[in-house]
Amino acid sequence: METLAKTVNGFDQEAIAGVVAALQNNPEIGNFELRATNQWIDGAHNRSYVQDFYGAGQEDTSRTVPFIYDNDEPPVLLGTNKGANPGEVLLHGLLGCMTTAMVLLAAARGIKIGAVSSRVEGDIDIKGFLGMAPHGVKGFQQIRVTFDIEGVDEAQKQELLTLAKQSPLYNSLIHPMDVQVALKE
Repeated sequence: METLAKTVNGFDQEAIAGVVAALQNNPEIGNFELRATNQWIDGAHNRSYVQDFYGAGQEDTSRTVPFIYDNDEPPVLLGTNKGANPGEVLLHGLLGCMTTAMVLLAAARGIKIGAVSSRVEGDIDIKGFLGMAPHGVKGFQQIRVTFDIEGVDEAQKQELLTLAKQSPLYNSLIHPMDVQVALKE
């Protein structure tokens, strides 16, 4: 008799266990290199392409076409609204990463979640970027993430917030990292 795979929060628990076992047997497959390219179009409008990456010990070729993201600014910031601005894209990425981390890690623990929604707000003062406040912060001064989680009790909600904080993007933002910038040779 065929048995159906047990899924929790949309994740196959056997597949999660398989990934964990593979990582325990060969930790090197946990090293990934994510990539994107970008092309300036006009004014504040530019376009990013995301397709290939290295992961699980090999180049990934599963994406036959790239994901395309247009970046722009609203008119008040001299753009034409052809896409979200890069700060908004960063906030989108943070919410997506924290949500996925929470839901996946909860599934690995057998915690079924009824629903998750979230909101992010980030405070930024553009005077630092424009050089009008030489000692001002040139990036976000504070980011606030709020989750609304249904289908679990209060203790589990607190556990889920802890799981969300295991997000790679959350950790990239709260811990200093090396970002290298160079010209193409």
